[in-house]
Amino acid sequence: MRFSKLIFILLLLGLISGCCKKEQTIESKFNGTWKLDKFESLDNNSGKWYYDSAFTGWTGYIIYDERGHMGVEITPKGYKDFNANKNLDSLSNEGLKELVKFYRTNWVYFADYKITGNTIEHKRLSATEPKDWGTILTRDFEFKNDTLILIPHESMGGKKSRLWWVKM
Repeated sequence: MRFSKLIFILLLLGLISGCCKKEQTIESKFNGTWKLDKFESLDNNSGKWYYDSAFTGWTGYIIYDERGHMGVEITPKGYKDFNANKNLDSLSNEGLKELVKFYRTNWVYFADYKITGNTIEHKRLSATEPKDWGTILTRDFEFKNDTLILIPHESMGGKKSRLWWVKM
């Protein structure tokens, strides 16, 4: 009788522990697709973050898997509506420069990532800029509910920025 009670209790504990929600790993929190919500910049004088209207209309997606791979694309306002069917032979030298400059605003790369504490490193495997292949970008991160906040260590346009990404 005692043996059967012991077996019953052990089975019950096994079922209860199997039903409990398991703690998420940091990698599993990153896992999935995220849509760019907003850019913020740091005001060096006040030390406060503010919505950076220079990035109004920018869009982007970032995807992480749990195996250490990621991809990102960020495009400026109007990028998807840009007329890419221009005849290159008909463009002037200035027109060609303008076209190349515009295409460079499309920021894309694929990378392996590594998490250490509250920092994530993206080691770029490929990028729209060939000179960026193999380079490492470092970001601090935090999660707020369904939002991932990434803070690049490098400045963007001379400003310290943070990007808010919402889980899709």
